[in-house]
Amino acid sequence: MGSLTLPLDEQHNIDLLFPQTVVPEWPLFIFAHGAGKNMHSPFIETISEHLQERKVNVARFNFPYKSAEKKMPDRAEILENSWRKVIKWAAHNLDYNGFFVGGKSMGGRVAATIAGEFSEIDGVIFMGYPLHTPGKFTEKRDEYLQPLQKPMLFIQGTRDPFARMDLLQETLHNLRGRATLHWIEGGDHSYKVLVRSGVNYPEVLEHAAGLVSEWIQEVQKNNESR
Repeated sequence: MGSLTLPLDEQHNIDLLFPQTVVPEWPLFIFAHGAGKNMHSPFIETISEHLQERKVNVARFNFPYKSAEKKMPDRAEILENSWRKVIKWAAHNLDYNGFFVGGKSMGGRVAATIAGEFSEIDGVIFMGYPLHTPGKFTEKRDEYLQPLQKPMLFIQGTRDPFARMDLLQETLHNLRGRATLHWIEGGDHSYKVLVRSGVNYPEVLEHAAGLVSEWIQEVQKNNESR
């Protein structure tokens, strides 16, 4: 993997990883981490590896607070500007056939707030969308989904405390066909399933990566047919 540090401002830096050899015929997916982990988490690394095997170029990055090895996430402005910086860098420095953004939990949520600013982005991917904090079902974080006029993929565990199933389905129903939802049966916020399910965690992550690559292919087919 290639790596570099992008300065956001005088106080904040973004660490970025991207394929050493980017295949121009493949789509590009920029993959952001969640609030508690960084771009080297097993979740991010495993899914990234499976996507590369499925002919998807994957770039990933650390928000500045993780680059600085801090625990508390940056304020919203810094998170959003980090996404903007990475998107602009990728658009000018990488060759690809299709451009997708998204991430785990917070990383995907923040992507949704700025993705509409970029015409080159073909779709947004949410892996464990944090619709609400656990137990606070009336405080939904969905105000930026309705105006986002791009295809969206949601992959969600049925046991995820950050997104009650009926509330997420109701939210996505209002997006008028722009959203695709796949459930990970028995999965939590990171798709971990109960032992009694008989399915091991590596298999679940491989399945999730397959859902992402299949959806990307479908979006690209739809774009070509227009």
